[in-house]
Amino acid sequence: MLSAERKLYILKKLESEQTIQVKQVAKELHVSESSIRRDLLELDDENKVDRIYGGAVKKNGNAF
Repeated sequence: MLSAERKLYILKKLESEQTIQVKQVAKELHVSESSIRRDLLELDDENKVDRIYGGAVKKNGNAF
């Protein structure tokens, strides 16, 4: 699966769930956790998600 496809999957999943976990997404997509972490880093750099320990939350979906 390409990085762009994984990122799209992550963003769609965050629309419905608000929070995702690296382990769960990696398992669902049959890729390594490091691939998901790398994708989340890029999405965070693009201001599309906020990274948290072990996963990410939807941007603007924070309760802070």
